[in-house]
Amino acid sequence: MRYPACSYHSYREVITKTLPDHLKRIVILLAVLIVLGPSSGSTGDTQNSAEISSSPAAASTSRTITYYGNQTITVPWKINRIACGWNAQNSVIAMLGYGDKIVATTDMIKASPIFTKFEPTIKDAVICFISSGELNMEALLSVRPELAFMSIASGARRLQAMGIAVASLKANSMKNLVERALITGQILGDDAYQRARKYVDYYNENVRKVTGKISKIPQEQRVKVYHSLGNPLMTCGSPSLVQDWMDLAGAINVAENWKLIKTGMMSLGNANLEQIIAADPAVIVCMRAEHAQAINTDARWGVIRAVKDGKVYINPSGMFPWCRETSEEALQFLWLAKTIYPTHFQDVDMARETKRFYKQFYGYDLSDDDVRTFLYPQ
Repeated sequence: MRYPACSYHSYREVITKTLPDHLKRIVILLAVLIVLGPSSGSTGDTQNSAEISSSPAAASTSRTITYYGNQTITVPWKINRIACGWNAQNSVIAMLGYGDKIVATTDMIKASPIFTKFEPTIKDAVICFISSGELNMEALLSVRPELAFMSIASGARRLQAMGIAVASLKANSMKNLVERALITGQILGDDAYQRARKYVDYYNENVRKVTGKISKIPQEQRVKVYHSLGNPLMTCGSPSLVQDWMDLAGAINVAENWKLIKTGMMSLGNANLEQIIAADPAVIVCMRAEHAQAINTDARWGVIRAVKDGKVYINPSGMFPWCRETSEEALQFLWLAKTIYPTHFQDVDMARETKRFYKQFYGYDLSDDDVRTFLYPQ
């Protein structure tokens, strides 16, 4: 059943004018549930495990969100001050329309020229989260956040002790990323949640588009790919977010079964060059331009097929590198599939698709120069 678009406050105004006092509390609660929509279920092809509940006594001032089945967070009805200590989560918040509410962020995001260009208020945010993991509590408290997103457990406990609501969300897989967008939307409010649902629909549309074409490529014709992260030798095996987007793009991750360090749900670590040479990937994707340059100019890498054929690519990067935990992952596997299987994806124009995505989900009108910067970072 679909309900008419209406805010909680609109319902409340009608209720207070027409109902006797002893029924108001019950009906206000029902109105809250109607406005927020179903508490769980399917959006496109992705299941959302978050639920929203609210007590009548607190309905006019706060909302309590239950997510992952056993975690809860209570936030104001309208959120105006957000702290985000998770680099990539800043881009999710911006996509959901709350980028200008970020009052505390990381050193990496604060220094990002692209993030600053499209969310200029980030220049006024304090740096309270250092990429090394350090938390500057004094700076954080100075901006009085109502809500914090962070991935450092000890820091989360400290913030909660100071009375700040903290959202701890899962990472390291495409499933977790899509679900995180939905949960973040529910935490931020109904407007953000509706954006998140549309984003999931778009993500699922791209999954169907890519897998439909990839399914026609025989396994023996699939392209072997090596991906570098923090340095040319650092890579991801399985399980990992990298493995997920490679699988979606129909690529063979040469590091899938390598013995790397496993941290939680992620297989990550430094390989050795002999391993990479033996795997002889046809394509190398580097997270950073300096890594691609190092690979292309080091004679030891020159024996690898990808280097010899000029197929060492720099991963696109917008509000954050598309390959790392950002909502822009919806473009990542489409870009990779187009890059490694160009004849199968002749109908995909990545410049046009990039403009479409950022306009639809971020509200940004990218220029041609912006698109080149995103798709071919230097």
